[in-house]
Amino acid sequence: MDYYILPHLHLTPLNIKQANVLLEAVDISRQSLEIYLPWAQTVTDLDSAKKYITERLEMSGSRYFSIMYHHQFIGIIAVKSVEAPNTCEIGYWLCEKARGNAIIDQILRVMIPSLKEELEIRCIEFHCLDFNVASIKIAQRVGAKLTRNYSIAMQDKLSKTMCVYTAELS
Repeated sequence: MDYYILPHLHLTPLNIKQANVLLEAVDISRQSLEIYLPWAQTVTDLDSAKKYITERLEMSGSRYFSIMYHHQFIGIIAVKSVEAPNTCEIGYWLCEKARGNAIIDQILRVMIPSLKEELEIRCIEFHCLDFNVASIKIAQRVGAKLTRNYSIAMQDKLSKTMCVYTAELS
């Protein structure tokens, strides 16, 4: 199912045929993506891009979408299942050229009401590294509050703090 956000912005289900454009997006934004996303270091050729896509498509209870802006692939947004009932996690990444245009905010304005109705979601989680100010602000703009944190090992093998922001949907 596609989500049409604006005439020039839509989401389409992620598929293996997008491996080339995904690889290009990672390559042009690799340095900034690797700061926040450990997997970015492993997507270095067409085979690893296909593996990245395949692994996500095989995740039970999760839905991954390509973000298309003026018909160009610019990133991914995912709705991931979590253990809590009527709760999901929303995760995303954008290539550098797409950042700063409120794209994720625009997507969430359409996606959140749809998730609420289609899947009866009542709570959304955003997992953000404690220094990822842009993602924290996005979570806060949809009403999410810091509810907990945990440690995660990053590519530098050092432990980082992952913060969970939770938005209760009314």
